[in-house]
Order: sequence, then structure tokens, then C-alpha cells
Amino acid sequence: MDSKTLKIPTTLSLSLLFFLFLFSSSTKAQTSSPSNILVDKICKKTLDNTKCLAALESDPRSKTATSLKALAKISVQLSISNAKGSLNFINDEIKKGSGSGQQEVLEQCASSYKAMVLSFSSALEELDEDVMTANYDIKVAGDDADLCQAEMASKKVEIPSLADRNDQVKLYSNIGFVITDKL
Repeated sequence: MDSKTLKIPTTLSLSLLFFLFLFSSSTKAQTSSPSNILVDKICKKTLDNTKCLAALESDPRSKTATSLKALAKISVQLSISNAKGSLNFINDEIKKGSGSGQQEVLEQCASSYKAMVLSFSSALEELDEDVMTANYDIKVAGDDADLCQAEMASKKVEIPSLADRNDQVKLYSNIGFVITDKL
């Protein structure tokens, strides 16, 4: 009889421990999901939900962002990094040298990307001072990618990796624009 009374409390205590484990796991999931909800909400309003999620989740800080302003700063910082990386790529291509049509396109695109970096950098500073101006600068940066793309089209020059970079900038511009539009 003693063994039966010992089994009931042991079973009960194991069940209680299992319940507490499940409860604490669901509580942790609930406390960590608001940032994911924030990112999900924003990305659903962008041009490409899947690419937006991938872009924002590439920075671990986006998972813990608790406000739109914090997410905006992360987004713009990612945009600056992306634009600088693309500018470095373009400058490397210019140094390699190629046909005159391609060189002209690359030089025009380098100019556009320099303007993008400046626009995104200004937007980052303006997030704390003037959100509407930040929103405008973020949008203009995306327009600079369109200028680069138009230059390729007008000169009938195809640089697929640069076209992909232009699309990426437009995505980052769109993400930043959606976020700052809600601030």
C-alpha cells in the first residue's frame, strides 16, 4: 500500500512538472513573439513579404525590436550597409574596365548609389527629429535605384548582378517607407 501512495504523488508531481514546463514554454513564446508580430505586420504591407522577412531577420535585433522606431532604425541601417556594399561592387567593376557603354552605366550607377547612401544616412539621423523627412529620404533612395536601372535600359547594357542589387535597394526602401509611414 505504501508503494501505491508513493506512485500517486510521483505521477501527480510528474504531471505537475510537465504542466509547468509547458506553461513556461508558452509564456516564453508569447513574450518573444511581439517583435515577430511587428516584423510580420510590416512585411505584409511591403512589395514582397518573403524577401522583407528575410531582409529584416538577417539582423538579429529585429527579433527583439519592440517599437516601430527601433525597427525603422534597424531597417535603415541594413539599407545603408546594403547600398554601401553595392557601391563597392560598382566601384570594383569600374576599376576592372569594360566597354564604354557599360563604363558609362557603371559611373552613373555609382553616382546613384552615392546618393542612396547619403539619403539613407540622412534618414537614419532624421528618425529622431523629423519622421516625415526620413520617410521622404527613404523613398528617394529607392528612386535612385530606378535611375540606375533606367540607365542600364537606355544604354541597352545588362548587368544582372547590378539589376539584382537595384531590386534589393528598392525592397529596403519600401520596407523603410512602410515603417516610417506608420510612425
